[in-house]
Amino acid sequence: MRNIEEKIYFNWYNLKKVVEKYRSFSKIIGFTNGCFDILHKGHVSYLNEAKKYCDILIVALNSDESVKLIKGVNKPVNSLEDRMYVVASLESVDFVTFFNESTPINLIEYILPDIVFKGGDYKDKEIPELDVVYKYNISFKTLVFVENISTTKIIKDILIKFGGE
Repeated sequence: MRNIEEKIYFNWYNLKKVVEKYRSFSKIIGFTNGCFDILHKGHVSYLNEAKKYCDILIVALNSDESVKLIKGVNKPVNSLEDRMYVVASLESVDFVTFFNESTPINLIEYILPDIVFKGGDYKDKEIPELDVVYKYNISFKTLVFVENISTTKIIKDILIKFGGE
């Protein structure tokens, strides 16, 4: 088992070299992405499910700047480095990296995983990564969404419970 620091890649080129090594052994490379700001049951359940479909699971986190663009100026609560460390500590996750854009399209095109995962919360939303998924004939799987839990809900609950203190 790798130690946590060995699972974290700030450099895509180095990550791609490792991925190519696993690919040469016919390992199935999975990919997913997200903010993963305050890790919760929904995140862990999702990543555990994704791991069932691949040998190597790569999780790409939105950079702090990217999170702000998507979620607003008050997020993320945790820094990119902290979020990467926490996600890398999960048994189901093999490698963690990050991207600065609003979507991981460039990273997917660079790594070319065998399968890309998205959460079930994307059912009614447009998935921008689908164009690159189809272009390179990458498998795509939507995973189960755990209802009634989110980072936003956790923050709201904290503010309600502790906001006056």
